[in-house]
Amino acid sequence: MALFDIDRADATIGYQSLRAAEFPIEKEIKAGLEALWTRYEPYADANFRDEFARQPDNRFWEMYLTVRLLDVAKKVRAKADLARAARDVGPDICIYKGTRRIWIEAVSPDQGHQDNPDRVANLPEDGRIDAEDERRRVELRITTALVSKIEKFRAYRDAGIVDDRDSCLVAISGGQFALQAVHPGLPPPVTAVFPFGREQVHFDPQARCFNSSFDVAPLIERARGRAIERTALQDSANALISGLIWSQRSIGNFMGQPDDFVFVQSQVGARPIRRAWLKWSEAYFIVDDGQRLRAVKRGRSRKTFKITSGFK
Repeated sequence: MALFDIDRADATIGYQSLRAAEFPIEKEIKAGLEALWTRYEPYADANFRDEFARQPDNRFWEMYLTVRLLDVAKKVRAKADLARAARDVGPDICIYKGTRRIWIEAVSPDQGHQDNPDRVANLPEDGRIDAEDERRRVELRITTALVSKIEKFRAYRDAGIVDDRDSCLVAISGGQFALQAVHPGLPPPVTAVFPFGREQVHFDPQARCFNSSFDVAPLIERARGRAIERTALQDSANALISGLIWSQRSIGNFMGQPDDFVFVQSQVGARPIRRAWLKWSEAYFIVDDGQRLRAVKRGRSRKTFKITSGFK
């Protein structure tokens, strides 16, 4: 059956519009999604199409990521080989790597509830924004999504689905607020999990070049409630997590677009993955015995940043 054969009363307006496909752009996107589904179907949960109608952004991200991993010859476990009851159990994606497994939990957070004062705001029509406040809101959406997936991984470990030999990754799509997540300097998926604050640029007159340093910012402030620590990938309690994958791909901007996957390695991950495991658009790896973070863009090292540890 096709992806859009499902007709649910509780389907989102976006899904219903694509299903009807009254306009050329909707027809194009619908065809692109059906093409992804043709490849993804053997790897999908048993209830995927029903859930896609209700949560198209989350389910798109899971489907898109899996297909892109298949494109680079990753050995993704086909859920069609499992009993139907087992297809909906465990993390979203399982990849075989020799005798170990790499598990991935995928999530595409929305902008936040309408009554949430820290909700990622819509872009103003006049283009004027408070860039620092906008970054803070995006960071909060990332940390909230990451913490929820870390808890799920702990439950999978306790259930015996994930074992000590496995690597666990959380894949977060910022596709529902992609434009608000574009910022100069270190990207939000890095500053959300390491305590890098405002960048300070300095001119070195002897070397005749500019250097930069970062203020230490251990907390992400919230309009209401307790601030959030920027240390999710520094806390040894989260050693189960090997790293974070970030993308801004969404239902509206995936066709004909190159990969934009950003990888952020955990400082405390017990089972790190190899640096060359995927051809990342941008990656941040731990170096110098955990003291620094090295930025690698399209396979070439660019800068290293000293990490201030929030945990002893």
